[in-house]
Amino acid sequence: MKKHFLRALAILAAGLVGAVALNAARPAGGIHLVRPPTDELVRQAGIVPVSLDTVKLLLADKRFLFLDARPANAYRRGRIPGATSFPEEEFQERIRAFEDSVAFDRLLVTYCDGPECQASEMLSKELQEAGYKSIHWFHGGWYEWSQAKEAIEK
Repeated sequence: MKKHFLRALAILAAGLVGAVALNAARPAGGIHLVRPPTDELVRQAGIVPVSLDTVKLLLADKRFLFLDARPANAYRRGRIPGATSFPEEEFQERIRAFEDSVAFDRLLVTYCDGPECQASEMLSKELQEAGYKSIHWFHGGWYEWSQAKEAIEK
């Protein structure tokens, strides 16, 4: 019995080594065995992840437009001061008017509910595909902002 177990274990190990070697030999390094962190993926896409401290500095700079990707009802309950509502799920309905009123070189900051929310990441990517050049993504979003007891606008 022990002999069969060791033989099966050796076959499994050889298969695993072969699979990893074959994956590494694929173009572009193959399939990642571990998914990179979300902030690294957005950085690779040309979007700049920003921290709470950076967001506070950017908020003082009027060249930056803050875009709240949360649903409209969440936006009405409270938001980062000066932020504009741009729910990610309404992107297709809003993008034409946005393009008409906001220059493609405008500095943008997107945020949503917090680290578990993907709406601001999706909005950032959609804005980039639409032609916007300078997009910053606040991963901590509304959760981090409100937990830090920063000023809110209602």
